[in-house]
Amino acid sequence: MTDASVGGVTPPQLPLALFMGDFNVGKSALINALLRRETVLSTREESRALPTFVARSAQREARYVALPRDRSGLEAKSHEEFMEVRRDVGGACPYGAMGAALPGGPFSRLVLVDTPGMSSDLSESVRLSRLPGQESVLFVAVADIEYWSARHTLDFMAHHHELFGGAMLIVGNKADHLNAEEIRRIRDKAPVRLERYGIAPPPRFFALSARLELARGLPHNEYRRRVKQEVRELCDGDFDALRVALYEFEAAQSAESGCQSFKQLLQTPLATALIQTPEVSAV
Repeated sequence: MTDASVGGVTPPQLPLALFMGDFNVGKSALINALLRRETVLSTREESRALPTFVARSAQREARYVALPRDRSGLEAKSHEEFMEVRRDVGGACPYGAMGAALPGGPFSRLVLVDTPGMSSDLSESVRLSRLPGQESVLFVAVADIEYWSARHTLDFMAHHHELFGGAMLIVGNKADHLNAEEIRRIRDKAPVRLERYGIAPPPRFFALSARLELARGLPHNEYRRRVKQEVRELCDGDFDALRVALYEFEAAQSAESGCQSFKQLLQTPLATALIQTPEVSAV
């Protein structure tokens, strides 16, 4: 994967899985769990991630960049610097987006995109309009499973279902906080609740835990041992199903090769539109 500056021929569009939802529902943790490594910062602090594009690289070493707001060029970052760049609430940030190229990622062409969270407490939301190259986007709405059917969340889902239709998935994260009966009840009733809200046909709903998945490969993880086996199995099964859905979307896309440059990652018309989308808008 090579560097490229602004300008020149527009690079081909790669398929994107766009993760959006409330602040602190686990979007970043979910991406880390899919990548099986801590790539993007997951935190409960009062700050928001920049739009962050993560792709697979053929190179042996991971590489990270930041895109300045004035789009003057790409700045190389260490992983520590990459993790520390956040857009503080009420504060200024010189960057508009971040990019990461990782060796040996699970997806050969699919780009995972982390986005700033919205806040129901502050009546903030993020709603996309029609995007250039939108046929290459899978919209993943992430919610805390205990509050996934809150009205502002259903409004958010309904708006984006009109835009993306069948190219949309819903993730109810933090299912490890519930018992097995509650997980099954929510998962079984989700399609009915969505249809009653006018979201039809309802997108696939996954009840899972990014935290459990991150610890899944650790043989002696204390947290996984404390969670009841039936809950682990339900969460693991839906995480596996989500991963398969992402693979299926990737396979259905026309892109013949993966990411070849950071320009292709951050400077296509679709990426530019996502980066320029306002962080939040009042609802």
